[in-house]
Amino acid sequence: MTRSSHGVVFDFDAFTEARKAMETTGAKHPLGFAVAARPVVTEDFGFLFGALQEDETNLLPTDRATRDGLIELGESMRDAGKDSDSRDSHIPAAYTYFGQFLDHDITLELESGKLVDLTSEDLAPLSAKLIDEGLENARRATLDLDNVYGIGAPRDKTKMMLGIVSQSGDRPPNKDDENDLPRRPRNSSNLKEDREALIGDPRNDENLVVAQMHVAFLRAHNRLIDQGKKFQVAQRTLRRHYQHIVLHDFLKRIVDPRIVDDLIENGNRIYDPEGEHFFMPLEFSVAAYRFGHSMIRSSYNHNLNFPEATLNELFMFTAFSGQMAEFDTVPENWIIEWENLVPGFGEFDKARRIDTKLVEPLSELKDFDGSTLSPVMKSLAVRNLLRGYLLRMPTGQAVARELRRKLSGFRHVPILKAQEIKAGAASQRQVKVLEKGGFLNHTPLWFYILAEAATRGDGQRLGPVGGTIVAEVLVGLIRRSENSILRMDSWEPTLPAENPGEFTLNDLLRFAGVLS
Repeated sequence: MTRSSHGVVFDFDAFTEARKAMETTGAKHPLGFAVAARPVVTEDFGFLFGALQEDETNLLPTDRATRDGLIELGESMRDAGKDSDSRDSHIPAAYTYFGQFLDHDITLELESGKLVDLTSEDLAPLSAKLIDEGLENARRATLDLDNVYGIGAPRDKTKMMLGIVSQSGDRPPNKDDENDLPRRPRNSSNLKEDREALIGDPRNDENLVVAQMHVAFLRAHNRLIDQGKKFQVAQRTLRRHYQHIVLHDFLKRIVDPRIVDDLIENGNRIYDPEGEHFFMPLEFSVAAYRFGHSMIRSSYNHNLNFPEATLNELFMFTAFSGQMAEFDTVPENWIIEWENLVPGFGEFDKARRIDTKLVEPLSELKDFDGSTLSPVMKSLAVRNLLRGYLLRMPTGQAVARELRRKLSGFRHVPILKAQEIKAGAASQRQVKVLEKGGFLNHTPLWFYILAEAATRGDGQRLGPVGGTIVAEVLVGLIRRSENSILRMDSWEPTLPAENPGEFTLNDLLRFAGVLS
């Protein structure tokens, strides 16, 4: 009954069919919840550094050797070792999945999977014109919790519907019944609808941790309603506190806080979110924001029943990419204990360092039916690199040079030399692959950003190039958002918080009643 493998790109025909179905049947169609809560619209993708497209020396060479070299590079990023303190960052593991939740709020690219076969031996970049005119973002690229409030998310008057966990025994302490996403019933005749989550974006049922994050946001909304707030007021309140978490908690953990504060105080310098042509930058969605893939652990202390829950197990107890085992909803013994993934409660799981290696399970992805994928498609790192090549990502060095030019007089942006790229490599094998492919001086942007984080950020945060792109786009999108806290003269959190005047992910989880 699996609907997706990790990292899948939605099929364009299925999406357009869903759009038509939504206009007449709303959430009835199985993909009907994959778009915005308002009338179904798509927005553009575009290049943040469009001028770099005019000179092909800023891009990777277009030939079979480049394609083969990228596959070899992706394969070299596989880390067969187990999670350990030496591989940990200081970032609490929950932020990996908050970042994924955020990604599903702002970006969903549909068409490139239809335009070309990523596994083709003759893979070549799409034309800049085709990318500019043909790619669409199926999410509204603002931080407004579109994935929570979107079409398909059922409500009971002003409250968001939640799912009731199945009885299994061994429920973690202090957990109630409403700890699953709302789901359709079993449906053996239509496996796409079988126990499908009814939420604003189906990808939030991709793994159990992000699904439980989504549950927390639904519960937080409902608590605001219980306090007497009208639906629109509760929605606005939750959106603004969510934006505050992104700006002052999440972003400042993964990016130099000085960059974030500068953008908040002085405005965007690279990305103009309020220009006449609004678009989602491909350098962000295809490269920079995929840093989170390197932060994924191979196992998590999910709760007292499963102190070493594997990625495969966390995929299993979903309907989007798993089987749900024999249960109609998430079994109660799999309710997450967030205390194990956030600070403040003793030992907690940490995200892996931001660097040039990904845990082994991400090199062994499965197909829809659970079977092994082709050598190209089974590796998330290979997919990322080929996708960047397909969508004409400039090299990391070209982007660094352009950022240095644009930010001259504000801050210095270093350009990694070949020796620093080597220093950021995960192994000697990876160094040899970089040398063989000519990637030391013409480095794929995604890999460059990971190597930069490893060398310039000690694996603890993004470096100057990756951090600038991520911060510019997220701050810009918040600035453009309808209920933006950056468009107000002064806004401070109003919900209960451990530290007055702040509001963190811990505070959100505690307000939702899923954290002690």
